[in-house]
Amino acid sequence: MFLACPANASIDVALQMQLGNPSAATTDANNHTNYLIQRPIEALSYNDNKGLPNWASWDLTAGDANGAVARQDSFAADTNLPSGFYQVGPNEYSHSGYARGHLCPSADRTNSTNDNDMTFLMDNMMPQTTDNNSGTWNNFESYCRSQAAGTNNSEVLIICGPSGFTGAKVNTNGYVWIPQYTWKIAVIVPPGEGTATNRITATNRVIAIKVPNTNGVSSTWQNFITSVNQIQVDTGLIFFTALPPAVAAALRAKVDGQTNPPPSISTFSPAAGAAGTNVVITGTNFTGTTQVTFNGASANYTVDSSNQLTAVVPTKASSGSISVTTASGTTISTGGFTVFSTDGGTVYSGILAGWDVSTQTGFGVSPLPPTTRSPNLFVGDLTRGDGVLSNGGGLGSRGWGGTSFTNLTVATAIASNQFIMFSVTPNAGYTVSFTSINRLDYRRSSTGPTNGVMQYQVGSGVFNDITNLNYVNFNNNGSSIGPIDLSGFAALQHVGAGVNVSFRIVNYLGTSSLGTWYLYDVLGNAAPDLAVQGTVTQLIPPIVTPGFQAISFDDGQISLIITGAPTSYTISAATNLANPLWVNLLTTNPAVLPFNFVDTNRLTQRFYRVQNP
Repeated sequence: MFLACPANASIDVALQMQLGNPSAATTDANNHTNYLIQRPIEALSYNDNKGLPNWASWDLTAGDANGAVARQDSFAADTNLPSGFYQVGPNEYSHSGYARGHLCPSADRTNSTNDNDMTFLMDNMMPQTTDNNSGTWNNFESYCRSQAAGTNNSEVLIICGPSGFTGAKVNTNGYVWIPQYTWKIAVIVPPGEGTATNRITATNRVIAIKVPNTNGVSSTWQNFITSVNQIQVDTGLIFFTALPPAVAAALRAKVDGQTNPPPSISTFSPAAGAAGTNVVITGTNFTGTTQVTFNGASANYTVDSSNQLTAVVPTKASSGSISVTTASGTTISTGGFTVFSTDGGTVYSGILAGWDVSTQTGFGVSPLPPTTRSPNLFVGDLTRGDGVLSNGGGLGSRGWGGTSFTNLTVATAIASNQFIMFSVTPNAGYTVSFTSINRLDYRRSSTGPTNGVMQYQVGSGVFNDITNLNYVNFNNNGSSIGPIDLSGFAALQHVGAGVNVSFRIVNYLGTSSLGTWYLYDVLGNAAPDLAVQGTVTQLIPPIVTPGFQAISFDDGQISLIITGAPTSYTISAATNLANPLWVNLLTTNPAVLPFNFVDTNRLTQRFYRVQNP
């Protein structure tokens, strides 16, 4: 099969991701879990570890689906994947009971043989049961094409993908993972001039479905309508990042066909707690709640009124957003709930340090204190190196950054102090382990830096690279990078009390000294725009049980040698053990152990005990 790239490929590619990049996928060939593929028919995030996409995105118009090209059935491995990626072959689903389910369907690309061939690349496939693929999924694909054709003549922006993995694979020992659900989002855009995003408002129709990937599933796609917010909860993706925040929030909350308003969360209290903690959530439209989750973990709850419910933090919860679901949609809290764990000495798991730049103006203040900080940590302010300039007006709002990222290499950028930096230090009695940079939202100008590197330093040691950063986009809505995994860096695990860990972002390859780069409020809310995730663990000193090393009797006196740790001990005695009445003989804090205690009482029978007071 020959796949050519048509002359207008750059235009087509740009159309395929108009709603944004839901996972901040990158073209870094080392990114095996979130690798961005862009071709004329679609954009997708490919997960090499699972052998299928995380999501695919494309634009559908009548011209795309009304061509004369027949279905090619040209299933093939994608030989253009980076070196080291596994190339899923066309026969790997054979005899498994699962169909090779298209994300971007063949019938959406009938305008050229080349485009139709591209839909049969195996990285555009996910395992689907027959009833899902040829029933529910096929019927919804046809409905989307009907919206783009005939009198509707709409432009349909589509994103779809798999969710809910248990580790099961096609043909048991195969490479490709099997999802429990498949989901699809379609935004219906009326015809008009310019790009589709210029014609999207909070009133646009949004259809989201979540389909169980099982045989016997209903072929009626309307039975599986949900909200985009619910799919965000299921997948961890963030949709509509290319739209204005208020419009994106309104579209994410919609449930197609529902006239009742979706729920909303305004506050919750307390903001932190262990499993079993009662959390009071206030908001609107809670009547008929069907699910409450803490960072995706389902919780038991009671609906107190239409404006309040009480939920119990579930056993398997982790720190993150709270969601409430009713028949009219799902709402997600803007702030996160912090889950305290009581096992293994862990006292905190969640965002260790975070900065919300939504209230910053110009280039923002430096140093900038953290807006989110874990207990039992000292978090240093976010600072600009003195080589990063903040001359001129900067952004009107929602950004923190600077200019002059013009060096050609990382080394020269470091020598010029062109980086931003912050530090984290555990307090006495605690250690910290870093798991990820789970949020890094940026905005740059067309002449701003295109590249960067994230680095860390432990104590006074050298700075080490974590990962390279590629600032692909320079649109006004900003973009996201992450999450960046830190769990594999041994030096960042179990960092001891008082040990300073510094992180810095070194940017370079800007083409003008006036080119800008900012941390940017992509989501349009008070959530952190730069955040580091991890755990804080309390160091519990070992308990040394006191005891008797030796007992001697001489001239009617009892001598006891006490062992243990150098702390206070109380020595008591009783004359019987059947109904003992313990009398304190001595409370002592010996400087030297073992400690010799002599009882001068001359009783015929006596029992002794030693304990921590």
